[in-house]
Amino acid sequence: MITVDNLLLQIVNFTSPTIEEQIQSKDSRVLRSLATSVISHVFITENQSNLLLKILRENQKKLKFFGDEIATALASPQWSRDFRQVEQVRKMYISKNEDNEPGIQIEFTYNSEIRKILQNLTKKVENLNQAVPGKMFTADLTEQNIVCLVEALEPLGFDIVDTVKTHYATIKSWSKPNFDHQFLLTSITNQNFHKAITADLGIETPLDQSIINDRSVRYQYHTETAKNPGEALVEYVANRPNTKLWVDKAQHSLTAILESLVYLKRIPVMVVFDNTTESKLLENLELLSNALKDVGIFDDVGIYFRLQNTDVGRKFNQLVAANSYNSKLDSTTKIAGVQGGKIPKFFLTNAWRPMSVIAIDTRMGLRHGKTSVYTNCCDLIIEHSDEASILEDRKNIWQ
Repeated sequence: MITVDNLLLQIVNFTSPTIEEQIQSKDSRVLRSLATSVISHVFITENQSNLLLKILRENQKKLKFFGDEIATALASPQWSRDFRQVEQVRKMYISKNEDNEPGIQIEFTYNSEIRKILQNLTKKVENLNQAVPGKMFTADLTEQNIVCLVEALEPLGFDIVDTVKTHYATIKSWSKPNFDHQFLLTSITNQNFHKAITADLGIETPLDQSIINDRSVRYQYHTETAKNPGEALVEYVANRPNTKLWVDKAQHSLTAILESLVYLKRIPVMVVFDNTTESKLLENLELLSNALKDVGIFDDVGIYFRLQNTDVGRKFNQLVAANSYNSKLDSTTKIAGVQGGKIPKFFLTNAWRPMSVIAIDTRMGLRHGKTSVYTNCCDLIIEHSDEASILEDRKNIWQ
């Protein structure tokens, strides 16, 4: 009886007609590729043999010159050599990336099921990326990533390095109630924590619930009373779940936002003007100027950019000069205005830092550029625009 691999060689070497003239091109290419492997010293794998049988079965009627031989071979497949054994690699370990930062490495012999499982984990695992198509993935070394990946890959027979297993066991041993209690405001005894809050607010500042809740993001504590956004803008700002929120420009004025920041002792403020038209920049500067007057801020204001000497540009520059919005940036500066995506170099060498940020009409949000990097130091960033940024999480909005 002829073996399947020898039958394959006869089929691909048949010239009248050729296999390309008898079957679809994708199948003919696979058969020729398998024939090359058959005559090599490595032979073919078991998976490749199954693929070969599948193609022969589907094309038996088309390969009419070999119909009987194919039928016999398919009835009881025989092979002239043993299949090539493929080493099954399934590893999860910690290694350093090109920036010398540790990360999680997932290495495996190509397997469509594993690849699909990893692709489905991209929403749960931070920075899970495919390093080598279908064979290697990398992810950040975080507690959540370790738990998600170990629980997904261990049942699949992955060899997980002991260091990762130890991290996993430690993480799973943690008790959430115990850790929550450590970061409860009334339980924190660390003197540096109390010094930081005192330096921030001052000893004489009465701590109402809004101010206490507002500083929980900055100092990473929580209170026994659950946060409640409330109805007032100041309460919503104070009870934000993270650093960023959107305030609808049509519903709440810049004055209302500044009043909230003054109440929460969130001065100094960086105001970011979007790089739109000159007329929009002038309009927003006028809104800011009126709002500052409404809340009683008349000095220590710096607008650190100017427009070209056009009709609108002159009005913008004259408004800055008329209100003395040219204060030197120092520890006394209350309001600092910059253009989106641009940060004057002296900001980087100055000790001044904002307690809050207001981004006016930033349609793309503060997600990219120099301004975004600089404002990441702040735990309160308010986007004041007609619509929430298309790049921001729309869950955290105030309308």
